[in-house]
Amino acid sequence: MIYSETVKYALLALAYLALNSDRLVKVEEIAEAQKIPKPFLSKIFHKLARERVLKSYKGPTGGFTLALPPEKITIMDVIVYLDEDYKLDYCALRPGRCEEWNTAPCAVHEKWTKLRESILEYLKTTTIAELAEVEEKHKAKSVV
Repeated sequence: MIYSETVKYALLALAYLALNSDRLVKVEEIAEAQKIPKPFLSKIFHKLARERVLKSYKGPTGGFTLALPPEKITIMDVIVYLDEDYKLDYCALRPGRCEEWNTAPCAVHEKWTKLRESILEYLKTTTIAELAEVEEKHKAKSVV
């Protein structure tokens, strides 16, 4: 997997919010719909609200909504918002980061560098809006 369970859950939940942008959505609803443990999702949402990715409304009619357009939030943004220690700069074969081995790179350094660049491009350019589109298509197929 190229990101943690925390990021995966956040992406699923943000995509769900993007698909339901016309209303406030409760954590319980998202947790049930996306099969995410509610306490874990609550923690994620509180962090994203502090980062101003989400707006939180209290009370019986409260819930969450996106604070930013889904086209403006990338997967890499979510990784950064959740303070993930993203390890793509680590060597594929040796302990530590690639830069620690600059004088004697490992056997797969060139291939790993190219792959890492492709992955980073994907993470930096894929948005919540795109993930929501995929979720919507997936949901439509499962209803049929």
